[in-house]
Amino acid sequence: MNKIKRLPVWGVYGLLAYMPFHIFLAQSLSLLTGGLDVWKVAKDFVTIFLLVLATVFALYNQKLRENRIFRITLILALVYGLLHFLTYIFSKQTSLSVAMLAATYNNRLFWYFLIAFVGVRLVKDKNIDVRVIKLILAVSTLVCLLGLLQWFLPKDILTHFGYSIERGVKPNFFINDDINYPRIMSTIRDPNSLGAFLILPTLLLASLYGKVKKEKKRLIAGLLLLHALILLLTFSRAAWVGIIISGLTLLIINNKQKASFLLKQYWMILVALIILFGVGLYSQRQSYFVRSVVFRIDDKNKATDPDSDQLHVYFIEKGVSGVIKKPMGYGPGTAGIVSIQNENGGTLTENYYIQIAHEVGVFGLLIFVMAWGYVIKLLVQAKSVLGKALIASACAYAVMALVMHLWSNEAVAAQWWILAGVTIGINYNKKLS
Repeated sequence: MNKIKRLPVWGVYGLLAYMPFHIFLAQSLSLLTGGLDVWKVAKDFVTIFLLVLATVFALYNQKLRENRIFRITLILALVYGLLHFLTYIFSKQTSLSVAMLAATYNNRLFWYFLIAFVGVRLVKDKNIDVRVIKLILAVSTLVCLLGLLQWFLPKDILTHFGYSIERGVKPNFFINDDINYPRIMSTIRDPNSLGAFLILPTLLLASLYGKVKKEKKRLIAGLLLLHALILLLTFSRAAWVGIIISGLTLLIINNKQKASFLLKQYWMILVALIILFGVGLYSQRQSYFVRSVVFRIDDKNKATDPDSDQLHVYFIEKGVSGVIKKPMGYGPGTAGIVSIQNENGGTLTENYYIQIAHEVGVFGLLIFVMAWGYVIKLLVQAKSVLGKALIASACAYAVMALVMHLWSNEAVAAQWWILAGVTIGINYNKKLS
């Protein structure tokens, strides 16, 4: 029985190790075995199995059953899931398969958290946080090394591993479709998602540098530089802004008094540097680097063609307009990346908040924000290295979700929400001991 109770924790390790490589493995292995769709959804069936198992264990355990954190997150998860079901029933603007896929993408955030929290509470292993930190750093380092390899290999290399638009995944990315300026995504779906995925491991490495012994500092510094390099080579503006926001947040969290003192003493210098950066950017606005990399203006296009930022604005305006027309939502699968498969047409909002509001209404968005805020509040109480990195990355993700379907990526979602569950579960165990 004890071994069965450890299944949720083993599932945590398995999901953290597998999700960053899921797309690569699904695309490549399906070339040998067939059944690409089976490979794609297998991870979600495993997640659902782990969720059911963890929930059953929790309900049969009096302390867990009466645990406030478990009850609140379970209720929020049930209400959120029910809302997806009801909006589909009353709108039916997508096929059942598309709606189920979209609902899975949206709801699995809660599932990851519950599996991890219950698993940690059942096992009560004080070293789980050390193990998961080592695991995610090992996984992210391998992702980085494969990304670095991708930079030097032929840009169509992934087509030999089953990547193609027809099979649902682009094999390569370029700035403004210029083959001279590639963007890497390693084993993650796209460069923006890779950038988002690397933020948390990068913050952890930065946090650990000041805590490890002298002989390990060189290793941590090397890994930190590797992660920073790969993050840079994604050419993801959202990730660049995200790592700056999260880095500053982590710095303030770890050095509140010193940060407050420095801000009061040198705020004028900070303002001057920001102004100088703005002036420098403006003065170089006609250079190729600034036009293509920063503003993503494609000089090969017609003057009337919209650039990347204009498309973002267009998609967001279209999404907001849809929410205003029907604030109760159009149903799962009508917005976001899954909506591409919708035969009735979907909306790429390029904004996760608008996507949720479009699918399950303003009330659904409110539930998601409440749940995320509640988890962050619990992380603040943890006061651990992992907890602080999660809070700092959440600040970055809150901004990044404004311009991308952030939580739709399985690697990003699994990493943050599972680790949040682990951290909060460990903190709760410490309170009881």
